[in-house]
Amino acid sequence: MKFSVAWNREKIRWGTARFAANLTFLHRPMIGVSEAAQRRVNVAELIRINAGFATIGQGAGPMMVTWKAGLFQRYGLDVPAPRIMGGAKGVVRGLVSGDIQFGNLAAPAPLRSNLKGEADLVFLTGGINQQFIMGRPGINSRAELAGKKIGFVGDGGLNDALVNFIIAKLATAGITGLHRHAIPAGSDIEALTSGECDAVVITPPESVYAKRKGCKYLVDFAEYGFNYALGGIAARCDYVRNNPEITRKFIQAYVAGMHRYRTDREFTTGVQAEYSGISDPTVAEETYDLTQPGMPPVPYPVVSALQALLDFMSNEIPAARTVDARRFIDDSFVRQLEQNGFIAALAGSTE
Repeated sequence: MKFSVAWNREKIRWGTARFAANLTFLHRPMIGVSEAAQRRVNVAELIRINAGFATIGQGAGPMMVTWKAGLFQRYGLDVPAPRIMGGAKGVVRGLVSGDIQFGNLAAPAPLRSNLKGEADLVFLTGGINQQFIMGRPGINSRAELAGKKIGFVGDGGLNDALVNFIIAKLATAGITGLHRHAIPAGSDIEALTSGECDAVVITPPESVYAKRKGCKYLVDFAEYGFNYALGGIAARCDYVRNNPEITRKFIQAYVAGMHRYRTDREFTTGVQAEYSGISDPTVAEETYDLTQPGMPPVPYPVVSALQALLDFMSNEIPAARTVDARRFIDDSFVRQLEQNGFIAALAGSTE
């Protein structure tokens, strides 16, 4: 697939042709879903709920694999095709309004909403998002970012938090003068290849396309403990409290889906290519190969990473300075699955 900036922008814009095509995939019958999985549960006994995710990028993969593999049904839930919510703020709105009961999203938006008293959300699992700094063609090391421009979306999301974070971190390492340059959301590759900015925060599969266009990886946020740590499945506290059995079923299915993601490359890359509109299978395969090695077998929310993010957010929201990140997680459902042997048993399963 030849990349164009329009492809990237379609992830966040409603009404484009590709987005409509993705919706067609999401709402058609579950072709390819395991018939055996569908037969295991009497449809009349399924509990109907709704789920959604921020955008069609890397982070949505486990939820879509879970749905496509029929695992929500297997564990007693009737989940229609997960909804594309148009960004993390859209997921927060959907959870608060009750349009969806569970959402996959990055951490800054729900943390900010919680701190401002606009929501009361908790992370129930960790996620799989990886974040990198990539430089434009010709920039080969982070040292070369001194005095350069880094793309800044300005929507209060994960991009903004990580841009501010890396500017501060590089400055403490003597790489000074890196400064924000406003770019539209979804224009990261165009901004790099055109020379509009010198670096951007980026995640797969966009980073795969950027690499093929001569851009270099300069920073892997894994070195700060942020990869697989700044997002995951979230829900309203009151919903979890009032519906513990539904929550348990959802997390059980999702954990099984993450296992399927980690252990079935062919199935996972096929699902990713289909829901995200990737027509070049090698892009989906390279995204998988970049993602899979670091995926935790037990997807706990990462308290240390959320605490580090809160500490940094205190520059913007003073209330974050004294908040314990554990207030915003409920890992009891994942912990139960680990303690009762469910996660260990997945290693011997064929699904």
